[in-house]
Amino acid sequence: MPPFRLVKASNDAYSPSYAPVVVVFGGTSGIGRAMTKRLAELLQGRVHIVVVGRNKPEADKLFATLPTPTSFGPSSAQPKSEPECTREFIYCDLYHMSNIHRICTEILSRFPKINYLVLTAGVASFGARCETDEGIDKLFALRFYWKFAAINDLLPGLRVARDRGEAASVFVCLGMGNGPKIDFGDLGAKTKYWKGVRPIWQGLSYGDLALALFAERDPEIAFTHMFPGMVRTEANSPQAVSNPILKFIIWLLLPLMWLLFIPVDVSAENMIYGLLNGEKGFFQRNTVGDSVGPRNVNYSEREKERFWEHCMQTTRSVPK
Repeated sequence: MPPFRLVKASNDAYSPSYAPVVVVFGGTSGIGRAMTKRLAELLQGRVHIVVVGRNKPEADKLFATLPTPTSFGPSSAQPKSEPECTREFIYCDLYHMSNIHRICTEILSRFPKINYLVLTAGVASFGARCETDEGIDKLFALRFYWKFAAINDLLPGLRVARDRGEAASVFVCLGMGNGPKIDFGDLGAKTKYWKGVRPIWQGLSYGDLALALFAERDPEIAFTHMFPGMVRTEANSPQAVSNPILKFIIWLLLPLMWLLFIPVDVSAENMIYGLLNGEKGFFQRNTVGDSVGPRNVNYSEREKERFWEHCMQTTRSVPK
């Protein structure tokens, strides 16, 4: 585990010769927002940022805080061959795979090259199974399936970056290596739902195996699954829940949470370290960016193929 000062120093040294294109799903709050802001600071604004989410006002607030490009070398002017750095928000409801396919097509039409695809949006809740009109459980859709669809659809942009000799990386923020073995007899948790427990825990393992399989198919691209730990974000605040009992409990636990939880800025620094350190292949990282894998991806070739086909069919994706 590198000391935090070395993590920060490593991030501070990041200075590519090109303006990266960064696509962030979940960039309007929490870790995603903090990572987006820190990346813009590291690059002194010389970065194209696309934030995908549902809260445009928060995206506008974020963009207003980001630095604008001020220095591009001796001329202190942006090279004519390099387009002006942009900040874009794209609305998307992640419950529906058709929405994912549509906005990914839109992203690629505007940004044929993608250097960093950051996926932090998600939710963990309990209750009865509730399917979308596409036949996918809503919790599982937000826990895993939208990520699979987005990665698959945006691979062409990542390959363009790779072929140019630039960074090409997918980064998923969730509990890597911590889930149970995948139940291949109940893919999608259609029979053993357990009030949402199954999709929450199985979703971790689905994410691990999916990224490992993407890495097998595109070995020159980096695919990272990183565990954030318990982080102080808006999702942990009393305002994030409507149930008065839960709200009261959170108020009581706030002092303990502030003592034990990781500050969001510190978490974002560690996340960026994990994002930037790993040129190609599959990585599983802990809260401070250490590579700790591979974990929980040891399955037979038949099981891997079955899982891949399930994901492609469930998300209505086509190979890219």
